[in-house]
Amino acid sequence: MEWGRRGGGDLDIRMAQQYCCVMARRVRANKSLIRQRYHVAKLAFPDDADLARSLGVHRSAVVRWKRGEAPAPKNWEQLVGLDTVVSLLEGFLEVASIAKWLRGINAHLGDRRPIDVIRQGRLSEVVAAIEAEKAGAFA
Repeated sequence: MEWGRRGGGDLDIRMAQQYCCVMARRVRANKSLIRQRYHVAKLAFPDDADLARSLGVHRSAVVRWKRGEAPAPKNWEQLVGLDTVVSLLEGFLEVASIAKWLRGINAHLGDRRPIDVIRQGRLSEVVAAIEAEKAGAFA
C-alpha cells in the first residue's frame, strides 16, 4: 500500500502535511530554545570566546549554538546547566557580578569554582550553593 493511496487519498495527504508541519515546528522550537539558552548563558561572559573557554568547548561550538544548532550531548548538558545557573543568579545578583560568582571559589562547593562544577555535570550542587547563599547560610 502506497502513502496517500489508502482509502481516503486526500485525507492521508492532509494528515502527512499536518505531521510535517508539526515536526517542522518542533525543529524550529528546538533551534529557538538553543538560541535562548545561549543568550541567557552569554549574559555572564563578555564574548563567545570567553564562554567557550569557561565551558571547555571550541569557540565554533558556541557560534553554532548562537545560530540554534544542536550541541553535542555533553555540551548540551553544560549549556542547560549554565543557563539554569545564570537564570537563578539573575534574580539574586547584578548581571555584572554573575561572571565573578561563576569563577570565584565557593565555600558551599567545597572551595571549587561553580563554573568547574557545571563543567563536571554537577548542576544540582551549584543550585544547592545558590539556594544556600540566598538563605544566608555560611559554609
